[in-house]
Amino acid sequence: MDSVYTSTITNAAKKRGIDVQVIDKVLPVFSLSYRGKSIRCYNGLTDLVGAATFHLANDKGASNRFLCDNGFPVPAQVLYTNMNSAIDFMLKYKSIVVKPVSQWGGRGVSTHISKKSDLKKSIIFAQRYCDEVVLEECVSGTDWRLIFVDCKYICAIQREPAAVLGNGIDTIIKLIKKKNFTANLVDPSNIIPLDKETTRCMEAAGISYDYVPANQERVVVRRTSNYHTGGTVSIITEEVGKSLIDAGKRIAKLLKIPVLGVDMLVNRTNQTYRIIELSPDMAISPPEGGIVAEAFIDYLFPQSKLQKNKSVEELLNEKRGISVNIECA
Repeated sequence: MDSVYTSTITNAAKKRGIDVQVIDKVLPVFSLSYRGKSIRCYNGLTDLVGAATFHLANDKGASNRFLCDNGFPVPAQVLYTNMNSAIDFMLKYKSIVVKPVSQWGGRGVSTHISKKSDLKKSIIFAQRYCDEVVLEECVSGTDWRLIFVDCKYICAIQREPAAVLGNGIDTIIKLIKKKNFTANLVDPSNIIPLDKETTRCMEAAGISYDYVPANQERVVVRRTSNYHTGGTVSIITEEVGKSLIDAGKRIAKLLKIPVLGVDMLVNRTNQTYRIIELSPDMAISPPEGGIVAEAFIDYLFPQSKLQKNKSVEELLNEKRGISVNIECA
């Protein structure tokens, strides 16, 4: 429970006089209660989302098929069954993504796979996190997540892969460790994994951990753009075109999921896109978290909007039945 993913929500709720009850200290399950109404939450997921709907959106194979069947542009994708068919799929699309069917935060994901040896390793890597694995056409574009609450467009973020900035002195491994040390003080989930996938990505770029980048040289050390594999996030709400927003709204309405992240790879020049994933249990955290949390609380407890500008002391007094009258001389 003691993480930015829950505190972003619970802090916003407390400021409005909404009661927060921790149900499980390990699993981030808590309830929010206000004026007789109570709702159980798991981060940004609530009991308002049905189990079948959650699995439809969360399963990377099922969501891809659902989106395709409803006319949305998605990468070609197949469920891994055997190595021979996996090789055929890779040869057809030249470069593919291998990922577990039901994981988050970039866990078990390998991108830009184009060699048989890497394909086998990436499947084994993905199966560490989930028995079922999907193979997906690797498409180009900038990684954007559009966020919708109650089918309304709230904001969007751009995610970029983990990278380090050279100083002309330190090696890549030392720069990563320095960056991870700083990240660990702020948010431990934002560190760059020192695993085989990071090693593979650097080797594909022709560099190693011993490489010394020039001063101000930016070196991408991992191809996935997830925040949870050391990536960076920036808010780009105003840059998103109407066609993308309309597509996201339609998806949210079709699924009837109150809080939904729609992940796209976007051509920023003409705003064409492919939808790569959906996030029905999205982590609500900085930098966009405060905006999303406010919209989330507005949706759950619309009456609490009137409490937004009240001080904590005023809210406590209201609970105690104390009225404060201020007279101007």
